[in-house]
Amino acid sequence: MRVHGPRWFARLVTRRVAGAALFAMAALGVPNASVAQTTVQTAPDNVEQTPPPPAPGKDAALDSARARRGESMTVSIYTYGPGDQVFERFGHIALAIRDTLTGEDLAFNWGMFDFAQPNFLSRFLTGDTKYWMAGYRTMDFNTAYRGENRTIREQRLVLTPAQRGALYDFVAWKAQEANKYYRYDYYNDNCSTRVRDAIDWALGGALQQLWSDVDGHHTWRDETARITADNLPVYAGIQIALGRNADKHLTRWQMAFLPEHLADALVATTVNGQPLVAHDSVLYVADRAPMPEHAPQRLLAAGLLGLVLALLIVAMAVGLPRAAWITTVAGSLWYGVGGVLGTALLLAGTVTKHVPYMGTNLSLTVLSPLLLVAAAVWFARARSSVLGSIARGASLLIGVIAILGLIANHVPGYAQGSMVVILCVVPVHLALAFVAWRSGSSDRASRVRA
Repeated sequence: MRVHGPRWFARLVTRRVAGAALFAMAALGVPNASVAQTTVQTAPDNVEQTPPPPAPGKDAALDSARARRGESMTVSIYTYGPGDQVFERFGHIALAIRDTLTGEDLAFNWGMFDFAQPNFLSRFLTGDTKYWMAGYRTMDFNTAYRGENRTIREQRLVLTPAQRGALYDFVAWKAQEANKYYRYDYYNDNCSTRVRDAIDWALGGALQQLWSDVDGHHTWRDETARITADNLPVYAGIQIALGRNADKHLTRWQMAFLPEHLADALVATTVNGQPLVAHDSVLYVADRAPMPEHAPQRLLAAGLLGLVLALLIVAMAVGLPRAAWITTVAGSLWYGVGGVLGTALLLAGTVTKHVPYMGTNLSLTVLSPLLLVAAAVWFARARSSVLGSIARGASLLIGVIAILGLIANHVPGYAQGSMVVILCVVPVHLALAFVAWRSGSSDRASRVRA
């Protein structure tokens, strides 16, 4: 398998130029990934091109050979804590195999991608981003993350020699050029779940069976919101983007999409009466504040913000009738930005591979393409004309749909965890509808007096 050396890896981790795109990924809940500087070839979605090696227990002769090789091997999981940048907040993870006989010590990283890939931007926007796996010298890998002041946790797994040998065969197969690529999925197929799946394969599916229970009230939305709580633009983007599916309670198996949860689950797991982790230690402790344990509760703040914005709009319209241009600019910007977001949200939740997380989304009741219509004709809201009627009708319809969305969010089977968005937006929609119809009534009254 190909091994990348220290110099190449130093260039790899110098990825600040990629910050803007990774910031956008973080807004959709993407765990941290490394950025490569080499062009890669794409492969079909999550489909290996060569047959996988037999799992342990399938071939006695092969298991015997693996056991002999595995006698000199140790298997460790390295979990890396959050970094300074938004896109580093989700942590990272690697599976490392050390062979004391050959001296080989490699950390396998499934978080590789490349901005130079053909059609990278379109692939990212449609949820078809290609990632791949690569092996690094473990010491170099850890040194790089320590240099970024990120906590490093090592867990040495308890596996039989045959399982260790089989796991080496598995990652060597995954590292082959034909098999290393996969379509990155935010929650179901990422750097952490790939490590989980490799261990589960070596254990004959024991982890998936043991971790099939729901553990508490964790959801994809809450976990990503918790991690990005200190960055309001990213937090807001998550709340807008995620639909109802992101609010389902997660099993321990699903929670392993985050490296920290996978590490905690491993140390708490017993297989065949024996703890799965023999040694759990922290190699380096970062000097930074710990991550919050729970997602922030911001419903009251969101409702107050929406109410304040709504009152400001009404106050400008009522108190500054000769400065109607202020309300025109404010309304056009509000509807325009909301319409762009709503259009992107509609497309993402219907025709892209983001559908599992961004589909069936009540955010579309407050942010939709209809807002673009209102933005285009908002200037005519006070006129007794076709455009004026469209402006007033659009604003009223937007307000009614927003109220229906608010009601639907309290109906079992339709509710989702994005009330923070609805509470912030609904008051403003209603205020703009009030302003539109009030200005239209004033125009009609002035015409009657004339």
